[in-house]
Amino acid sequence: MSAKILIIGIGNRYRGDDGLGCFIADELKKQVTHDVEVIEHNGDPASLIDLWQGRSQVILIDAISSGTEIGTIHDFDLHQQALPDTFRNYSTHALGVAEAVELARALGKLPSHIIFFGIEAENFKADTHQSTQLQQAMKALQDKVLKAISHEIGESQRA
Repeated sequence: MSAKILIIGIGNRYRGDDGLGCFIADELKKQVTHDVEVIEHNGDPASLIDLWQGRSQVILIDAISSGTEIGTIHDFDLHQQALPDTFRNYSTHALGVAEAVELARALGKLPSHIIFFGIEAENFKADTHQSTQLQQAMKALQDKVLKAISHEIGESQRA
């Protein structure tokens, strides 16, 4: 049986800051319990929708490029709201999280708890170097994700 909580680190580890989701997933794997599954994903919308079926909570982590200050952490409860229009082209992927979420919403396949965390990134070149501001924000984002899943685990244990 799959863990009820799924964390998906989205990105490409060989495109600078775009690897953010992958690198955070690496760190989270060391810190979570068996109640939580952490995976790396390239952001393909159709397979994202398949991945989160049957999960009570999904957390998506991705590098974004929306024009805010590098290292800014954005978070959205995607069950309650869509990503803002200014984020429609936030992803470095041709089709990405926003499209997957809205397609899942239209098909009735959106998890009841789905959170998006994004860090404003800078470097999307073909290399493995992350921006300094991004490296600093990654720890803060890891803490936010751990807090979100500990809340969900606590809620499910009380039920």
